[in-house]
Amino acid sequence: MTSPSEVAGPAGPRGATSAVEAVELRKEAYTMALYVAVCLLAALTATADRTADDHVTVLGIVWGTTVGLALAHWFAFRVSARLVAAGTVRRHDAAALGAQLAGALSVAVLATVPVVVFPASAEMDTVRLLLAGFIAAMGFAVARASGASTVRALGYAATILVAASTIAVVKNLLAGH
Repeated sequence: MTSPSEVAGPAGPRGATSAVEAVELRKEAYTMALYVAVCLLAALTATADRTADDHVTVLGIVWGTTVGLALAHWFAFRVSARLVAAGTVRRHDAAALGAQLAGALSVAVLATVPVVVFPASAEMDTVRLLLAGFIAAMGFAVARASGASTVRALGYAATILVAASTIAVVKNLLAGH
């Protein structure tokens, strides 16, 4: 079997490795973005009926959840990266962590936009709809990238949204919210 570094392309072996690394870093960013989006959807749904819809509450949930998840992930990633690499953090591990944090922060920024644009009475629902739309859009993009027709991609996006929403509900039920 050929390793990615042995694949020769127009740019030679190094160019092929860089292309593979770029794909892996995008995957890390998308994974973290989806993870944070599902967790934010769960957190906002759990608190929707319990809090007043004001900027501080929604921003606190969005940024508190995102920063908390990112810090926990950073901690776990650093420890596990050192565990498997004899106490060091390799360059690729640091790049992967940076991509993951960028994915998390991009979702938080996206979720902040409705808080700034909409009145306090609508921001909680608007942020939840935006997160649901983001998750569905990711599903649609996955299906289209796999060659699915627009109709099939819409069906796949709906399935992904239902799965993510189910995860959010289960998370809240298990947490007692």
